[in-house]
Amino acid sequence: MRAVNAAMRVTRVPITVAASEAKNRLGSLIRWVQSNQDDVIVESHGRPRAVIIPYSEYETVVSHRETSRREEALRQLESLRQRVQARTQDLTEEEASALADRFVRETVREMFAEGRHARSVPGNP
Repeated sequence: MRAVNAAMRVTRVPITVAASEAKNRLGSLIRWVQSNQDDVIVESHGRPRAVIIPYSEYETVVSHRETSRREEALRQLESLRQRVQARTQDLTEEEASALADRFVRETVREMFAEGRHARSVPGNP
């Protein structure tokens, strides 16, 4: 029986609450998440809408997102480099370098603008 109890503690099963209950019990749900290091799924009309997770897990999620974003940016830059290289075969090295610099600056500006837009919260400019 002890092994079963230990296995149950290792297997995390998040609890699920209705949004109205989460609103009324937010403080106790936060304390439960902190003490149990487990998740709370918040549902509205029977559908999952949000999750309350321990802050340490949130930091991990943010770190993974940032890593993925950087990897995607590097893939885009490599793709751009290849396209520029293919288009600049007939240019002098100086012309090709200037053109590549311009394309990279424009791409970085676009990616930065997209990143800011993607991070904005709906309803907040």
